[in-house]
Amino acid sequence: MDALLWRWVDHVNRNGEKGMMRPEWFARVGELELAEEVTWYGMATAGRWVHGGLLSGPSKAPVYAGFYWSQVGDEPAVARVSMVVLPLADPTRIVAADWNDGYGGYEPSALDGYAVLCGNPFDPLHVGGHDAEADLREVKRIIAAGDGQGRRVNYAEIVTDPDRGGNALFFPVNEEERDGYEALEEDGTVVCLAFIAYDFPL
Repeated sequence: MDALLWRWVDHVNRNGEKGMMRPEWFARVGELELAEEVTWYGMATAGRWVHGGLLSGPSKAPVYAGFYWSQVGDEPAVARVSMVVLPLADPTRIVAADWNDGYGGYEPSALDGYAVLCGNPFDPLHVGGHDAEADLREVKRIIAAGDGQGRRVNYAEIVTDPDRGGNALFFPVNEEERDGYEALEEDGTVVCLAFIAYDFPL
């Protein structure tokens, strides 16, 4: 799996057009309840990308996040995320698939400082009777505590639909833009997703 993760980094950066910070390490951060669609734009009210056509069978998928140390002035360095990979099949099958080129446009996130990965029905903003603002306050508390402890793997998981196991993963990011990539088999089945946070190069 490690080789696959770094191959995604090289795929995204191959033309030097994305201002993505190269991760310094990857860590498995848990599992995501898939539903039928996945989005990297959780907590967005409009204009968000979703990914369907996922490999049928698995109801959950492992999530790997790529972190790097970020430091401002004399402040202690904190771990930030620039890439998240969601494999839906074994690495051999993913490598054999066609890896696409992402969204290809100006795609700012609606949530400053965080990227949110979730199954589309489990977005905190779209679960009936759910308090998304309370979720965000808890996320900020968890990640701030992790920053204070110098945590290398710093993120927050919120269970948004306990009855169906629906969850959302919040990652601390510095960059404004979001992009998503699919590994596609010939019939259009998505066997892997990779997501990045980046800024356009100056």
